[in-house]
Amino acid sequence: MTNPLRQLASYGQRFWLDFLSRPLITSGELARLIEEDGLRGVTSNPTIFDKAIAGTDEYDQEIAELAAQGLSDERIFEELAVHDVQKACDLLWLVYEASQGQDGFVSLELPPALAYDTERTIAEARRLFARIDRPNAMIKVPGTPPGIPAIEQLIADGVNVNVTLLFSLENYEQVMEAYLRGLERRLVEGLAIDRIASVASFFVSRVDTEVDRRLDQLLEQERDPERRVLVESLKGKAAIANAKLAYQRFKRVFLEGARFARLREHGAQIQRILWASTSTKNPAYSDVMYVEHLIGPYTVQTMAPVTVEAYRDHGHPRPNTVEEGVEDAATVLQRLEELGISYTEVTAKLQEDGVRLFEESYVSALQRIAERRRHLIAASERRGSYLGAYSQDIERTVEELVAAKAVERVWQRDASFWTDDPERQRRIAQRLGWLAIVDWIRERLEELIVFRHEVRERRFAHALLLGMGGSSLAPEVFQRVLGNDAGHPELIVLDTTHPDTIKRVRERVNLTQTLVIVSSKSGTTIETTSLAAYWFGELERELGDRAGNHLVVITDPGTPLEAWARSHQAWRIFLNPPDIGGRYSALSYFGLVPASVIGLSIEALLDRVNPMVERLHRPNGENPGLWLGAALATLAQLGRDKVTFLLEPAVAPFGDWLEQLLAESTGKQGTGLVPIVHEPHLPPEQYGPDRVFVGIDLALQPYQPTEALLKAAETLGHPILRTQLWNLWELGAEMLRWEFATAIAGRVLGIDPFDEPDVRASKERTAMLLEHYRHSGELVRPAVAFTEGSLTVAGTEATDLRSALTELFSRISSSGYLGILAFVDPNSDMLDRLHTIRQLLAERLRVATTLGIGPRYLHSIGQLYKGGPDTGVFLQLVSEPEYDLPIPGEPYSFRTLFLAQADGDFAALTERRRPVLQITLRGDPVAALERLEQELVVTAAR
Repeated sequence: MTNPLRQLASYGQRFWLDFLSRPLITSGELARLIEEDGLRGVTSNPTIFDKAIAGTDEYDQEIAELAAQGLSDERIFEELAVHDVQKACDLLWLVYEASQGQDGFVSLELPPALAYDTERTIAEARRLFARIDRPNAMIKVPGTPPGIPAIEQLIADGVNVNVTLLFSLENYEQVMEAYLRGLERRLVEGLAIDRIASVASFFVSRVDTEVDRRLDQLLEQERDPERRVLVESLKGKAAIANAKLAYQRFKRVFLEGARFARLREHGAQIQRILWASTSTKNPAYSDVMYVEHLIGPYTVQTMAPVTVEAYRDHGHPRPNTVEEGVEDAATVLQRLEELGISYTEVTAKLQEDGVRLFEESYVSALQRIAERRRHLIAASERRGSYLGAYSQDIERTVEELVAAKAVERVWQRDASFWTDDPERQRRIAQRLGWLAIVDWIRERLEELIVFRHEVRERRFAHALLLGMGGSSLAPEVFQRVLGNDAGHPELIVLDTTHPDTIKRVRERVNLTQTLVIVSSKSGTTIETTSLAAYWFGELERELGDRAGNHLVVITDPGTPLEAWARSHQAWRIFLNPPDIGGRYSALSYFGLVPASVIGLSIEALLDRVNPMVERLHRPNGENPGLWLGAALATLAQLGRDKVTFLLEPAVAPFGDWLEQLLAESTGKQGTGLVPIVHEPHLPPEQYGPDRVFVGIDLALQPYQPTEALLKAAETLGHPILRTQLWNLWELGAEMLRWEFATAIAGRVLGIDPFDEPDVRASKERTAMLLEHYRHSGELVRPAVAFTEGSLTVAGTEATDLRSALTELFSRISSSGYLGILAFVDPNSDMLDRLHTIRQLLAERLRVATTLGIGPRYLHSIGQLYKGGPDTGVFLQLVSEPEYDLPIPGEPYSFRTLFLAQADGDFAALTERRRPVLQITLRGDPVAALERLEQELVVTAAR
């Protein structure tokens, strides 16, 4: 039996498929349709791609890969569509070649939003045609009024065009004219026209749907029997009548017209008329009605898969049916006009509706991609996580939190979720602004974008950020992970009072090309105010009255820093919401203003945050923040409180931000999570039973050394929590997830995750030392126990270094940790030596280790050292500065302030009975560290 689909070709009609999907290609079905059913082309549109993505998981791997590259949903849609079109073009290539470029085409639609924009339509069509890079591709351009000149230009450019959304005869005439003009322009320019292809997609069934709807309205009102018969007789007739009249116009231009005949002599192809929307919408009509009545030479019949199956099963093709009853066709349209159904109105509405429907489908497809991204991310969050014997305990905690409506109460800013004490509730309520920060910052996004452009225009080489803790860590992470955009300044974070460091930075930067950013929530942080006074003085010396033009300030409203900024005529002052604590401020002005300065796309960061916000609203165990917080806190209660981060190198700087968040939020009331960041890797068997490992990596990256260590740790029974980022721009979303998780962990641990009560201890001791200096001009340092060469030791009753070190290390329990507190100039030589010492001690002592650079760590992990679990033992190393610098307006210098901060923290630790040994490095600090290392090799080995 002859296949009806193949039989169409014998009557001059080509059969195209109005559907394209990845499974259609990979399953071999498209190849079968070409081979067995005589398929000669494929069309697609947003509706089709939306259905294709919804109907299969074959796109998931590519969506994951594209998301990992940081592409937007729009770009992912385009990439998926282009790849499908390219594959389909390749399958139809032999058809294209055998027909000498007459058949074998695959069409891709432009984004519907361009339907009324001529210039953007031209630009996008050119780009997409080049992007697909196949001569048998077609770009679908709507035949809207702005689309007509675009069609002419694209044909003149040599772009194959499928003109879509044609309903009226007048509009079709305009399209044919645009095609002819485009070919004629190419001829004038001496360009070939023999392989320029175009089809005009004339829509069919939608005409009946709209006209029948209006006829039904007339029937509801009509009482005259004869007129009712007339109205009823016209149902299901308008679409075919309209199409047949369009074919007559086609013949006059392309088969009978002298103008195209001249073009054909130069090889021009006929712009074939393509019947689109041929699936029957009304079940009362034959499901192959539109195919049967519109068969004719030089036409293309597009069919949806359901129509293909129907026509293959019971189609009865006859030659030239499109020419039958042409006189009756004109009568049908005339009678509709007489009944008050305006042809012009109907066809205009259908075109407008067509654009709108495709736009809705496009949006739906983007939403589907976004949801698929979210699904893939959610599925990856527990990928490889291993909880072992702790699984049931964690799930029990999750169930308790769900029963307590934890998620709802957090988002409702219910402070009673953390405490029953009214005064503490009041304080907590003043720290929950981070929950609404994404919406707040979006309202100010345009301001940040404009600011970013202004910074670029001023061509700064450096941006010097003066801030501590939450005011500087997030910007530093953004710089180190995402880098600064070309044309924008490099960010230098100065969060130390060591005069040697300050001097080195001063020698590095040219202040005429430097923007100074002063960042402090309270506006009273001693390090920040001291640095601000010094650097503004330098700006004034260099720039005079223009110094304020190089100054940006970020603070809370009403702080002394705001007043200082105004008095110094700062270029910009950014006032942050006052109900956000420093460590929760990454996505506020404190993080995003410096990010804007270095040219980062705040839009890209926020685009990744919004899906995370949605997931963090889930009221159950699928909430990634709830689950993470429950896991961390439960493990800590079960003795696994050393949260050991094993981060892929690309995201390793993120660990510094996480350290502050966890330590300062949970390290209080004798409990807390002890973050272990940047610790040298140890042999797996050397890790104690107090560890939980957190692995953060990038999707689809090459195998990393941390992966082997995580797998080995899992084999030994250590719990493993894994996080996978699809790309580096997920950083902001991940910050929000950890903030939410930390808030949840605080509830489980029974502490307030938003205060930092023990940070004040070091500040108060430092203030006392400085106050004494004001009156006496002398800095009182801790009593020296003994001196050995370049090392001065305090905090022990021992009389030699080995005994002092042995005494200190003996106080480390099996579940304890060693903190190295380095008040030093953090130059590369010093940092290398400190990391060597840390590795030595970790290997010899077999306990968790931390390394903090002072005074930076005072605003980070310092809270946990004094208020967290009583398991820390501390080795404080203080390098005496080689240089000194004055602090404008103060009687003391940076050297004095620096040493006072070191001694103040030493005193605070001592008062809390934390084992601490202070060693002052005199002379060359690197050489002094080498001397200490020699002693540690012997002592730690005992």
